[in-house]
Amino acid sequence: MSEIGNEDIVKAYVYGDTVELTTANGQQKQKIKVISGRRYVNLETGQIHDMDISNTTRFDNLKTVKQTMKKLRRLVAHNFTGGVNQLWITLTYKVHIIDPDIVYKDFKIFIRRVRKIYGHIEYIAVIEPQASGRWHLHVLMKSDSPLFIPNSELAHFWRKGFTKTKRLKRADKIGNYLIAYLSNLQISDEDSNSKATAKGARLYMYPKGIRIYRTSRGIEKPLELTTKKGVVIETFKINSPPDFSRTTTHETHYGIKEYTTEFYDNIKSLSDTFSGETDRPQE
Repeated sequence: MSEIGNEDIVKAYVYGDTVELTTANGQQKQKIKVISGRRYVNLETGQIHDMDISNTTRFDNLKTVKQTMKKLRRLVAHNFTGGVNQLWITLTYKVHIIDPDIVYKDFKIFIRRVRKIYGHIEYIAVIEPQASGRWHLHVLMKSDSPLFIPNSELAHFWRKGFTKTKRLKRADKIGNYLIAYLSNLQISDEDSNSKATAKGARLYMYPKGIRIYRTSRGIEKPLELTTKKGVVIETFKINSPPDFSRTTTHETHYGIKEYTTEFYDNIKSLSDTFSGETDRPQE
């Protein structure tokens, strides 16, 4: 396992009580340049090529979905830590809805009804596909005070099918838990009572260009910065080795690259970094 050196340039993501460092920092030398006519030029050879703008392959779309899920994981971990003021709501349909625009339109009506009774509530709403192609929603909700909404009342607000309510516990790594839930697909064997879970199967089912999640305006974005690892360690007063690290290889425009990512959890100094109210743009 590679170790990131203190002089190495990293991209740092700071969220919740976690600092995530990666050598995939976007600082690689540019080797292609997009030009007119849907073409690009190789800056090393001078050759001009047509751009492949279809991006319809499962592999290309899967890379985009995975990046979105990483961003979502950080966003959830930064805003939801569990407690009596937070809920996880699942909204499903009793009819076969396959148009995501309809889902988000119905959700806007739902959250308006909730806020009318319970006041201002922040949320992250995530759309999820089922094997049949039908969509449903997972909604993380929180307020400034204890939040108790009976499931029967939520079903009345939804009026499109069924609802399920889960209390978020402080012990949960909520961002990791949600992404793991959204990644796997349970597959039933029609010839038996056995069920299997295909790891990462749901990620393949998101169509190209879909907006996987939406947030309210009060949901805060994690801090991102690009600098030397040593600067990050000193700034956030990290005095222990990473809780977890991994090294992966990726095929890029610049050839095969090896990236190392380190996670530092339970960093107490981060409470000072994110103290106070911040008006952040909507996702």
